Amino acid sequence: MNHLSLATLSKVLLSRSDNFDPAAGTADVSGISIDSRTVQPGDLFFAIQGQRLDGHEFVKQALERGASACVVKQQLVSENNSAQLLLVDDVNQALTRFAHWYRRQQSATVIGVTGSVGKTTTRNMIYTALAPYLKGVQSPANYNNEFGVPLSIAQLESVHQFAVLELGASQTGEIRSLADVVSPEIGVITGIGPSHLEHFRTLQRTAEAKAELFEQLPISGLAIVNGDDAYADFLVSRSPAPSFRIGLREGNDLRAVAVRQEENGLTFQVDGTNFVIPVMGSHFVYPALIAIAAGKVLGLSNQELSDSLREYEPVRGRCHVELVGDWTVVDDAYNSSPVSMRAACELLSDWPSPGKRILVMGDMLELGPDSPGYHREIGKKVACSTIDRLYVCGAQAASVAAGALEEQFPAGCIVQGADVEEIQADVFSGLEPGDVVLVKGSRGMRMERLLEYLKQQVSAQSTQGEKNISCV
Repeated sequence: MNHLSLATLSKVLLSRSDNFDPAAGTADVSGISIDSRTVQPGDLFFAIQGQRLDGHEFVKQALERGASACVVKQQLVSENNSAQLLLVDDVNQALTRFAHWYRRQQSATVIGVTGSVGKTTTRNMIYTALAPYLKGVQSPANYNNEFGVPLSIAQLESVHQFAVLELGASQTGEIRSLADVVSPEIGVITGIGPSHLEHFRTLQRTAEAKAELFEQLPISGLAIVNGDDAYADFLVSRSPAPSFRIGLREGNDLRAVAVRQEENGLTFQVDGTNFVIPVMGSHFVYPALIAIAAGKVLGLSNQELSDSLREYEPVRGRCHVELVGDWTVVDDAYNSSPVSMRAACELLSDWPSPGKRILVMGDMLELGPDSPGYHREIGKKVACSTIDRLYVCGAQAASVAAGALEEQFPAGCIVQGADVEEIQADVFSGLEPGDVVLVKGSRGMRMERLLEYLKQQVSAQSTQGEKNISCV
């Protein structure tokens, strides 16, 4: 973040404070924080009021760690004396106000990314494509909500040329609010699928919610969309900016051909240029194409983008591939939806394994009243693949098993449990050298516990390291 004075920030936040020392208004602020545990000297601490914690309880700790000042709601703190307190009516709104103002002080081209699936992979892929040639930032981790987006924006400095920011939502109107703060010149919608249906109810309403990003684009901007998606026409119709379609089908503005999965990664061609992405899974072609499109808009050549994307490094929890003992473990435990679960089944089914192909699946959450049907369909998908073993846990385990059995998947090859801890011993006991295990489930299922368990079962000497490939 560019260094700012407290006096400037006080005006931006419309704060008032009886104990604010005007002489200290020139104090240097070099960053913002909403977590007292991570406050660095010079930070401005926002005492956010969340569902579980109230930041006002941690003002003292923030000041002790060197915060230049704390943004607080009047009458909710007792810190006086020399403490620098900026009093506001609503701290959460003050954080948004700061981000809105600070974004408009920067000249970097901002790329906003949303969609039902693959947001983080796409955001990371875009950053990988651009970073060797342009100075920029991306959202840390999954900072994609009303609190994470302002923190992401605060990374920007005057030297930066681009920022890739992820926008998430589970309710209508959230993307619109975030996009208003971010003010992106380039908008990316990865695709529309059954995600957060517990809130959106239908795919059409999901599409409408994601389209809020395009609605906020300036006429001079650009809307990048998956042209193979069934909702592509609807999405671009909501944008005042020109659209740019990527995909595999004819008619897209940017098209990948000769797509093949090789041992060294996913290969394809774009306008005669060869691309090799060190990942496993043909569905990775879409985030790669989006990254190429964004790079071309910012003036990079196909060859430059091919060179940079060859260095792509996978995101942990998104089908990151590891060798644990004598087994290959595909860690896709970060999140799940019907679209990404089907892709994972296809990946596992096609995996060149000398041993068994094993799927360990947790519930796909927030799918609403149709959740049993979506889980049953995944069971059918498993049965129609070359997957050898199915371990399933969660409230919808029986639905997955029923779907698999309906398509003649062997009953003796299915193990069910209430949670991952209930099935992990069964998974371990059935493993043999050469087996490949794919672990996937929604974030709330905490499927990464299986990986921790498996690693505990092998000695440090038997852990052979990691492969530099991944899948979504």
